[in-house]
Amino acid sequence: MSSDRDMPQIVIERGGSLGPFLWGLATGAMLALLYAPKTGEETQRELKEGARRLRQGAEEKLAELKDSAEETYGRVREDVGERLETAKDELQGRKRQAEEALKAGRDSARKTRDDLERRVAESKASYKAEMERVALEKSEAGAESDS
Repeated sequence: MSSDRDMPQIVIERGGSLGPFLWGLATGAMLALLYAPKTGEETQRELKEGARRLRQGAEEKLAELKDSAEETYGRVREDVGERLETAKDELQGRKRQAEEALKAGRDSARKTRDDLERRVAESKASYKAEMERVALEKSEAGAESDS
């Protein structure tokens, strides 16, 4: 009875590039055609046909890659556009908030200035009235002392 170690194993790799496979395929096909027992004309015809098929396969693969790249580009562009719109909306919202805060600050400063000016005017009027009262008392006191 043989063990599993004696059995041949097959390894399948995924995600590799298709380029080396196509290159190996083309090389193998050319070598097979060169060593085949055929006439030169038949070999040339088969080489041309093989080259045509190889070129056609490469063009198909290139078209697939182009389509894939265009699709990815479109998705990324759309995603960036959406993110840009979101950022613009957020910026507009913050700009409105800043404008509202600035307006509220100006209104508050204006009210505070008006209140302060009113208080200063009241203090001046009160001071002036007190100074007039003191001056009147002095003048009355001076008139009484003269009498």
